[in-house]
Amino acid sequence: MEEISSIERFKDQRTWRLFGLGIITYGVYFAYYIKRQTAIINEMVDVQERISDGFVNTILVMSYISLILLFPYVAVDDGHPVEMISNLIDSILGVMLLVWGFKARNRLNAVYDISKYDKEWFHGLWTFLFSPMYFNYKINSICKESVEQVAPADS
Repeated sequence: MEEISSIERFKDQRTWRLFGLGIITYGVYFAYYIKRQTAIINEMVDVQERISDGFVNTILVMSYISLILLFPYVAVDDGHPVEMISNLIDSILGVMLLVWGFKARNRLNAVYDISKYDKEWFHGLWTFLFSPMYFNYKINSICKESVEQVAPADS
């Protein structure tokens, strides 16, 4: 088990910034965020528990394909094959982001020995609804709480 204060190495940015950059880049920034966080997770877990580099790289490639297909998607009529392909790629990418969210969640809960009764627990519902933004939010919340616990109380 790792000391929970070491979770600070995951701290990257404010969740609103992650959300904004993800929207502006049509999800490509989320893929880079996932790649960065996965590298940290993989340093902490056993080899058989690592999140596959191939899986993460596929997320990255799919996010670029999705971005590239956005432009013809906007220009074509309803029912055009480009529209169907774009929708399929976006759906697959969405599922992959969810899978990554649950993989990351499970590994951090295990590494830090967090039980579902702890306030640090990465919840499944929020992971499902807001992955990877929830991952970032939860990291920031845990880091903030650990700083507040260490800081001396004002008199």
